[in-house]
Amino acid sequence: MLPHPPTVDELRDHGIRDTEYAPIPTTGLLWRVHRTTSSHALAWDEFRTFGPVLRFDPHPLPRGDHPGHGVWYGAMDVHGALAEAFQATRTIDRVEEAPYLTGLHPVRDLRLLDVGGFGAGRWPTRVGGTFALDSAAHGITQWWARTLVAAYPGLDGLLYRGRFSGGPCVALFPPAADAFPVRPATSNPLAHPGLQRRLAAAGEALGYTLV
Repeated sequence: MLPHPPTVDELRDHGIRDTEYAPIPTTGLLWRVHRTTSSHALAWDEFRTFGPVLRFDPHPLPRGDHPGHGVWYGAMDVHGALAEAFQATRTIDRVEEAPYLTGLHPVRDLRLLDVGGFGAGRWPTRVGGTFALDSAAHGITQWWARTLVAAYPGLDGLLYRGRFSGGPCVALFPPAADAFPVRPATSNPLAHPGLQRRLAAAGEALGYTLV
């Protein structure tokens, strides 16, 4: 069970130790699946300001459009990006809403707070929480995200363990915007024939249907 977060002042007092950061260097590759024709479509490098909706949305309540309170979700591998993007149906649909698979290298090193237990630090436990941050109800994890960005306004984002991918995923906050390149390293529609084998392998590994 995940307790409610400490206050903003308490989190500031706890701080973030060097061992509790997960650095993503410029050689790192972040992956994102994004729809391009839906009413909620976003560009590959666009932060979503409408929320809160998903796990680490930092938007204040009530739900709505909150300029300046954006979030960008991605993964450290293709399987992770697909697992999280199609979790609701467990079907990798290559056509509906014209989804793209985009990979990018940050133009500067990112410093993400490790809340997934990937490194030596144990920040969630040290500040009074648990590693249920990656699986608890969205209402409480969003509360943690709001408190985090208020306590650490310069934080690039979080590295967490994807609930469906099981691997490292990222939630980036507005300070990370200057780390996006002018162009992605790769970006193709999922319907591209060259992705067929990669998508099939991901579907097999995840137990997702590919259509």
